[in-house]
Amino acid sequence: MSLSKIVLTTLVATFLSSAAYAESTPAADPPATGETGAMGGHGMMHGMFTPEERMVLFAGMSKATAGMTDDQKHAYRHGQRDRIMAMSDTDRAKFKADLDSRWNALPADQKADMTAKMQAFMATRHEHDGDK
Repeated sequence: MSLSKIVLTTLVATFLSSAAYAESTPAADPPATGETGAMGGHGMMHGMFTPEERMVLFAGMSKATAGMTDDQKHAYRHGQRDRIMAMSDTDRAKFKADLDSRWNALPADQKADMTAKMQAFMATRHEHDGDK
């Protein structure tokens, strides 16, 4: 398996694992945004996107960061998060609609592959969580 496929798989799995967690937690008011917010900017987008939207978002980030160093990837992800958090509700709705249309444009086999990779990652993650 090539490095780019491993990275993509890891990002998609991470993305989907957060999606599965979001679906299992009760809905609550979003915490305050900004550095002084309740979460200090971490986990702010957790419930903002559907699992499918997150898969598309992270797949795009994976392609965009291919060939970058870990530090560059980290900076890119934080820049993307900051950009999304700074969007108005209207801009965010347009962004989400674009992610939805990109997901809907994927062939069924690609959707199934992304979902299977996510489920495999989640199964591995749950196994490791039990070892603690």
